[in-house]
Amino acid sequence: MCEFSAFLRAKSRTLLLCLAFLPWSALASTLPSVGFYYGSGSTPESFQDFKWVVVNPGNQRLPSDFDQNQRIFAYVSIGETTPGDARYQNLPENCAMGNNAVWGGKIINLAHADCRNYLLQQVIAPLWQQGYHAFFMDTLDSFKLVDKSVAAQKAQENGLVQLIQAIKTAHPDAQLIANRGFSVLPEIHKDLVGVVAESLFKQWNQGKRSYSSVPESDQKELITELKKVQAYGLPAIVIDYMPPQLNRQGWWKDAQKIQSLGFVPYVTNAGLTAVGAGLREPMPRHVLILYNSTDPQQDSSAFANGAMPLEYLGYVPQFRRLSEELPNTPRPGEYAGVILWSDGEPVKDVAAISHWLDEAKSAGIPILLIGDFQDALDDKTYMDLGMNKPSSHNISALSITAQNKNMSYEMPITANPRDFLQITAPSGSQVWLTLKSPEGQNEDAAAITPWGGYVLSPYLLTTLPNKDTRWLINPFQLYADAFRLPDMPVPDTTTESGRRLFMAHTDGDGFVSRAQFPPYHIAGEVYMHRILEKYKLPFTGSIIVGDLLPGDRGLYPALAPLGTKVAREVFRLPYVEIGSHMWSHPFDWPAIEAGKDYPGINLPVPGYKFSPYMEAVGAAKWIDKHLAPPDKKVVIDQWSGDCEPDAQVVGLAYKAGLMNINGGESAISKKNPSITAVPPIGIFRGKWLQVFAPDANEDYFTNQWRGPYWGYENVIQTFEMTNKPHRLKPIDIYTHWYTATKLASISAVDKVYNWVLTQSITPIYVADYGHIANNFYTIHLAREGHGFWVGGADDLRELRMPTSLGVPDIAESQGIAGYNQSPNGNLYVHMDGAPSVYLSLSKHPKSVPYIISANAPISGFTSENNGFIAKLEGFVPVQIQLGNARNCRANMNGQSANIPASERLQSPAETVTLHVTCTP
Repeated sequence: MCEFSAFLRAKSRTLLLCLAFLPWSALASTLPSVGFYYGSGSTPESFQDFKWVVVNPGNQRLPSDFDQNQRIFAYVSIGETTPGDARYQNLPENCAMGNNAVWGGKIINLAHADCRNYLLQQVIAPLWQQGYHAFFMDTLDSFKLVDKSVAAQKAQENGLVQLIQAIKTAHPDAQLIANRGFSVLPEIHKDLVGVVAESLFKQWNQGKRSYSSVPESDQKELITELKKVQAYGLPAIVIDYMPPQLNRQGWWKDAQKIQSLGFVPYVTNAGLTAVGAGLREPMPRHVLILYNSTDPQQDSSAFANGAMPLEYLGYVPQFRRLSEELPNTPRPGEYAGVILWSDGEPVKDVAAISHWLDEAKSAGIPILLIGDFQDALDDKTYMDLGMNKPSSHNISALSITAQNKNMSYEMPITANPRDFLQITAPSGSQVWLTLKSPEGQNEDAAAITPWGGYVLSPYLLTTLPNKDTRWLINPFQLYADAFRLPDMPVPDTTTESGRRLFMAHTDGDGFVSRAQFPPYHIAGEVYMHRILEKYKLPFTGSIIVGDLLPGDRGLYPALAPLGTKVAREVFRLPYVEIGSHMWSHPFDWPAIEAGKDYPGINLPVPGYKFSPYMEAVGAAKWIDKHLAPPDKKVVIDQWSGDCEPDAQVVGLAYKAGLMNINGGESAISKKNPSITAVPPIGIFRGKWLQVFAPDANEDYFTNQWRGPYWGYENVIQTFEMTNKPHRLKPIDIYTHWYTATKLASISAVDKVYNWVLTQSITPIYVADYGHIANNFYTIHLAREGHGFWVGGADDLRELRMPTSLGVPDIAESQGIAGYNQSPNGNLYVHMDGAPSVYLSLSKHPKSVPYIISANAPISGFTSENNGFIAKLEGFVPVQIQLGNARNCRANMNGQSANIPASERLQSPAETVTLHVTCTP
């Protein structure tokens, strides 16, 4: 036995020595990332980032509620009862051998078989029936609080061993983690998959209700025990407790300290309700925006102006009206920040919103107050925030005494005495804008505060006489500073494989309209010959069914046969994807959905009565049957009119397998040079995302088709202004068929295409972009090792990151194919579509070949000792720019090729398997 133990210890030392030299990607695969959640309700979304999750068992936390690749452990108290847990309420009186004065539970006599049987039958068995087949056994050592003699403790230890053996006998597949139980580890280690110990460096004292550091002597003692755990080949898991300071400050550092000793860390708050830091620290991407505008969401300032900059920074805005029920109490790490955005409408329940924000502040979640919020919070909350309630005063004049470089962002700020509110920023704030009256009264109108920040109206946005809007503050920096956003890679919807995304789509309007120039073909035919067949780039064309219905069922019975013939020709083109522009082209979706009917609400298709199904699904099915070639179907709905379908209509499209696009539309140009003219990625209609078109169509640039008809060439301004100083949108040539009725307008489209060909692009279809847009809201990221782990990046395959993080270490990464410098100083990093990706970062990475950029999406990448294998699946002949590949050879689709000095490769194929091999 002694010799075998020595062998185990030697084996463990060897294993730990090997682990120390493993790359992080390999080390991470040998240890489970573990998270603990003892709260009620569903677990925060970020817990999907952990491989093992320990939960307080309950209906909203069943194993079926989690990803099938996660292992879910039910918390079970073995050594004492859990107050309030019904499973312990019938514990026989003779099983209680004392009380835990601090936690309030009854200490269970494990030496008695009846007590052990109660735990097995009344606690474990019901949980097993609920689907929990893994258990975290807590309070194993509670008997030591009452049984002080050696003999009594030995009896309890024997009982504990028998209980664990009984659990494994009854449920041989059960996975068990023990909390401590060091004294019986020699007997039970074979039945365990891990051992937990609490408080290595940081601890919570329940009696004093305070956090503190663990004395060094206790640290050394616990480390000794944890190394014994490792000697049995088990992961040693450590839970440390830290206060939920702003953005969980210090948690990741403590987790790294624990991990450096070879242990699996988890740093959390005292109640274990936080999204903690372990081998992975999930990065919260959601920002909750509480707003009180009575306008529809898409017309509120919070959405129309506030959402896009957040999305550019990689965050997901979640909107909640203050007139609606407030969310549940926020948990530390659940949100990257909370915004109270007041448009001046009265707040009905000041006490409730004040209390909720107090809870958010206590959870360490940054808070940003925006607009006319002075009457939205109560006096106590202002006091807790360290500031006075903004109050108005009559003053004779007002002047700016100081403003930060981030103020006067898109136009200069002017001070107006009528807007004066007396307010002093909290101590420790960085004041961005200070105004002063001749009477000596100050207004700190914008500040970054210890708890987040605030901006008072009217110093956020201003509206011009023509109704255009301008930012008076830099929203990107405001969010970054107020929320203390960390440097990290963020999902990017504008770029793929290091090149800007390009797409093109045409709405169905005017397909059968005659061109006003020889030979006077219908618009669909002109567009096909002059644009589609000329450029042969991915293109999505749609049809209004009412235009092509035959005979007296349609709008144009004389033109329908010709239109049908041309539509079939267009849809047969190999680079054309088919869309639907509805059955009757509703112009006013909210009105027609509400049952209203008036001339012009939709196209007057003979005998047709509006039907949500026929617009969203029926039209697509008709096109499939009558216009599409056998190998194609409609893949996308292109919303018509005001592009405001409700949740029912959008949901019908998704349920039918159709993507969707339109609405929004970026109209930034020299005429309106403001990022307020750049919309968000889309808007959620209920749980369904309506994907906005990235760029405005020719209707905007031709003043609603009143001229100038060459005006669409100005979309090039939009493309340029959404590329620098921030790349905010991909390139989308978005038109209607009727643009081919005039020589000036179709020539403008031709000019735009020629400009696009001068750019570095990755062409895709708009349906692909729709999937990328949806994926933006579901991707999750976490710190891990020397980089970041990315989960769920199925369709969106590009990250954008600051160079302050270093550069990707391709050799140490998984699922990372390469990177490219952006025109704005950041790096674009290419993922390969794997469901789990690890991005290793370094200041001095190993020099290995990689893909700088390509004009095709990367669908697979495997790094090898002397090169890599990659698969690219594009829609045009593939072009690839390599890096670090000058001493390498390439094989594309089985054909050998020398890599030139430029390191550029090209193939006539649209799908390429590339194998790069380098000389060692």
